[in-house]
Amino acid sequence: MRIIVVGAGIGGLTAHLVCKRAGFEVEHYERQPRLGPAGAGIVLWPNGIKIMLALGLGARLRQIGHSLERVVTRTHQGEPLSEMPVGELERKLGAPVYPVSRTDLQALLVDAVGPGNLRLGAQCVRVDQNTSGATAFFADGRSATGDVVVGADGIHSVVRRAVVGEVAPRYSGMANWVGVTANDGLQPEHKGYEFLGEGKRCGLLPLARNRIYFGFACAVEKGAPEPAGGRRGQLQELFGGWPDPIPAVLERFDEAELKYLEIHDLPPLKRWSQGRLTLLGDAAHATAPTLGQGGCQAMEDAILLARCLGSTTLGVPDGLARYEAKRRDRAELIVARSRAKVEAMHASDPAVYQELYAAIRASSVADTMRAQEELLEEGPFG
Repeated sequence: MRIIVVGAGIGGLTAHLVCKRAGFEVEHYERQPRLGPAGAGIVLWPNGIKIMLALGLGARLRQIGHSLERVVTRTHQGEPLSEMPVGELERKLGAPVYPVSRTDLQALLVDAVGPGNLRLGAQCVRVDQNTSGATAFFADGRSATGDVVVGADGIHSVVRRAVVGEVAPRYSGMANWVGVTANDGLQPEHKGYEFLGEGKRCGLLPLARNRIYFGFACAVEKGAPEPAGGRRGQLQELFGGWPDPIPAVLERFDEAELKYLEIHDLPPLKRWSQGRLTLLGDAAHATAPTLGQGGCQAMEDAILLARCLGSTTLGVPDGLARYEAKRRDRAELIVARSRAKVEAMHASDPAVYQELYAAIRASSVADTMRAQEELLEEGPFG
C-alpha cells in the first residue's frame, strides 16, 4: 500500500513513521520550503509518550525533555487553588508527562523519518480520486498518486475541502502569546505553574536545558491590531501586576521570538474520510489548547490509522471507515471540553471566575487526577 501524506506537523510525521513501520510505502509532502523553528512548547501526556515509546523514540525523547512532577495553580493574586501531582500518572499509566520544545520535537521526528524522505516546498492545491487510487496535486506542477491520501495539513486543510467541502474554523474568542525563555532559577525544573484570574491565564512549564515555556491567554477581539507599544508592552499591561515569576518572564523573553496566536477550533465534521481520502490531526479536529491534547490526539490518529489500514481485509475505504469510527467520538469530545474550558477560564464577569476558583478549590486532588487518568486511559493503549 502506498500512503501519500500531506503536511509535516506532529501528526503527519507520526503518521509517516507508523505507516512505514506497518510496511507501507510512504510519500510525504510539506508546503514549507524548509522546516525551521516550529513554535514554542507542547505537553506530551502519557497517551502521546506511549506512542513515542512504541516507535522506539524514548531515548531521543529523554534528550529533549524531562518529566513534570507537579502543577501548582494559583489566582492572579498568588492565592493557592490546587497542586496536582501529575508525576503520579507515570506510576498509574506507565508513562510520564513531558513538556518539550515544539522545535525539538519536530526535529526529533524529522530525524526519525529521515530528512531526505520529505518533499518540501510542495503546496497542495487539490486532491482527486477514483476507485483505484487518490492523487494530490501541488502548486509547482508535481502530483503524487497512492492508495490513500492523508490530509495532515492543518486547520486550513486543502484535503478537507475534498472530503467535506468548505468548513470555516471557529474563533474561540481567545488569543495566546507563547514563547520560550531562559529559566535562570525562576522555577524548579520539574514543577509547572498556572495562574488564573480576571478572565486571563498564565502557564509556565519547565523545559530541558534550563528553559521555560510560557503562555499567556485572554479574550481578544478577532483581528485586533498589534498595539503601538508592541507585544511586550501589551503583556506587561495585561499581566505585569501578577505574582512572581511572571514579571521576570515578561522582562526576559525575546520579543522577536514571541508568537501571537488567535485560537480557532473546528466544529464537528460530517465525516473524516471519503473513499481513499482521510484527515488527521488539526485537519479533522483542531482544538483549543486548554486541555493540552492537540498534539497527542494527532499522534493517536496516526497510530490508529495505520492499524486500521493494516488490518482491513475489505479494502481502503473500509479501513478508513474503521479509523474514523475508533477516533471520532474521542477527538470531538476533547474539542468540546477544550472549548468549554476556554469559556469558563476567559469569562469577563468576575462572578464567573470566582465560581471557577470555588470549583477548583472544591474538587479533591484525587477526583481531579482520576478524571485526567480516565481521559488518558481511553487512548490507543488504554
